[in-house]
Amino acid sequence: MIEFSDSERKRHAEMRSLTTDEHGREVLVGLTVEETEFYVTYLRTRHSGKRTLSDRDRYLELRQKHEKARLQVLLAENQLRIENPPRQ
Repeated sequence: MIEFSDSERKRHAEMRSLTTDEHGREVLVGLTVEETEFYVTYLRTRHSGKRTLSDRDRYLELRQKHEKARLQVLLAENQLRIENPPRQ
């Protein structure tokens, strides 16, 4: 299981890209634990030169899946703000 550093956790929280799965494990929105592990490991090692073309393709597929889910979270939050504006 991926352990997020405090700075990673803060960045992901700000971007609305971190959630927990049904077992209470931290995962990226829209991804499973296994997908999150691959995605984060890929990003952490992007300059190592140890990635393959198939790794890149899988990363791009997961990035699209993750970003789609993250945008849905942002849209839902925005809709709640519109429907329930702060009272002044």
